[in-house]
Amino acid sequence: MTERSAHLRGVAERVAERLPGHVTDVVLTGSTSRGVADSESDVEVLVIAERLPDPEELPLAELQSWAPGLSGADWFGGWFEEEWIELVWWTADHAEERVRGIAAGEFVDHARLRTAEALVNGITLRGDRHAGWVEQLSRYPAGLAARIIDDVCADWTEPIRAQRSVLREGDALLLAQRLVQDAEGILRVVFALNEAWEPGWKRLARRVEPLAVKPDRLAERIDAAIRALDLQAMRSLAAEALALAPETPKLREARRLLLEPVSVGSTELTRERRRRLRRRRERGM
Repeated sequence: MTERSAHLRGVAERVAERLPGHVTDVVLTGSTSRGVADSESDVEVLVIAERLPDPEELPLAELQSWAPGLSGADWFGGWFEEEWIELVWWTADHAEERVRGIAAGEFVDHARLRTAEALVNGITLRGDRHAGWVEQLSRYPAGLAARIIDDVCADWTEPIRAQRSVLREGDALLLAQRLVQDAEGILRVVFALNEAWEPGWKRLARRVEPLAVKPDRLAERIDAAIRALDLQAMRSLAAEALALAPETPKLREARRLLLEPVSVGSTELTRERRRRLRRRRERGM
């Protein structure tokens, strides 16, 4: 555990002590719970309570809040002992239903599956629900990996013309967004193949290092492709990741499209080849 992790854990414990009485469970998550916090890390805490709080009940200065649009969930941030604290606040009913659904393999979206990784690596600061959740999430649901991979493949089976459209001059923003989307898809495939809960993508090299099934130099190649805005390199890496998975019709089609060239120059070359073939057919060759 880093020295910073130990310090932030102490801060989190003092925050937990000052939360209102209707709070039943508090779980420390994030880099602090995993013992890898550094100077840029803050404190992330999951709070379970009978109800959502009134702002004046919280021991945070300069309080900010955000409603995620989910019944029984809220988010609060603020300062405590000169450290930034994030409180993910759930009612007990919301928490139990979310964990049950994840453990049953009902969800394939990244946001919900990240909950599993956070809880499995979390540290109990108050209450006894957390141990039960960890037990439920200790087994990766049967069939979930295949469903995640099929879900990701759906993003890679759009027409090649649409994928090339992000290469237009002046559309670097769209290209960057596409690269991030593809990178997240690759990581989702790799974590599914290893039947490991998907984490957030901070400290990526550390997150993927223990995975047994993955393309070589995975984190390094993702980083390089994004920094260079290299769509072809990212797509090649995606095809390589899919080659590690059991083949399905959707996967086969996605990998075929990923292996097609997407550069603007390759589009013109393809058109020229088509013109040559057409001229040959017209001449009876």
